[in-house]
Amino acid sequence: MDMGKLINYMRKVEELSQAKLALELGVSRTYLSQVENGHKEPSLPLLKKIASFFQIPIAVLLADENKGDDEMMAHLKKMLGEVLVIRLHGIEQRRGKKKQRSREKMKA
Repeated sequence: MDMGKLINYMRKVEELSQAKLALELGVSRTYLSQVENGHKEPSLPLLKKIASFFQIPIAVLLADENKGDDEMMAHLKKMLGEVLVIRLHGIEQRRGKKKQRSREKMKA
């Protein structure tokens, strides 16, 4: 997973809009979008802000982008421990249940 995709993923896990995260980081929403889409490389000070905001080591953001998603998840588990992975999994499950309830309401 490349850095932009990881930032995008963490932002969505925290249920933040690009505009909200951009405001928190002191950048424009357009710039954040370009970073998330891999069109811009964030500066070191911005990387520090991102790492601090998400409470992760900056090394996670700088991890080898050539690694596959499975390797990145293994790296995240190792660096952050099972707590973050369990938290992310729980949020994803809750989102899945919300989507399922929405579909059921639409059918009814």
